[in-house]
Amino acid sequence: MRLLAVPILAALVAPVAAQPLWEAELRMGYGVSMGKETDMSTAHRTTPLTFEATGAIAISDEPEVSTYGGILVETVQHNSFGFVGGIKLRVPEMPVHLAAGAIWVYAPDTKWGVSASGGMCKDKGAVALCADLQLTNYFAGDAIDDGHTVTEVQIVLGVGFDLSHGSK
Repeated sequence: MRLLAVPILAALVAPVAAQPLWEAELRMGYGVSMGKETDMSTAHRTTPLTFEATGAIAISDEPEVSTYGGILVETVQHNSFGFVGGIKLRVPEMPVHLAAGAIWVYAPDTKWGVSASGGMCKDKGAVALCADLQLTNYFAGDAIDDGHTVTEVQIVLGVGFDLSHGSK
């Protein structure tokens, strides 16, 4: 019985890897867009190829919450530029994370929206490889018809960098 107690006690007091204090992430997403056309028919098409560059700072250790902000660029079908921001929740002892935020596409036409995503990351020291499923709903702006919304579902691949890795 004592032999079993030692590994259990060691597992309970073993240090858990804390979330990074500062992070940077590069993301690329592509998927399907759904929305109502002006004739009220539902249109399905591919989304623009989306690139994001974000930075994040930890705001809570328990639960592991960080806030993020950055830039967004859409390419392929049309070119646009905007901003993203929100919060991320990391599930301790699992590679799972969740995020929720706002998106403002600024130029050439405006779009306002909200997004939610969830996925997994595989940490490799100060670098993490991530894959997410992201849902975005655009509900206002010049690029959105009055009374309509556009919903996007994207597979997002990313590379995260722990900028505080050497200072822990």
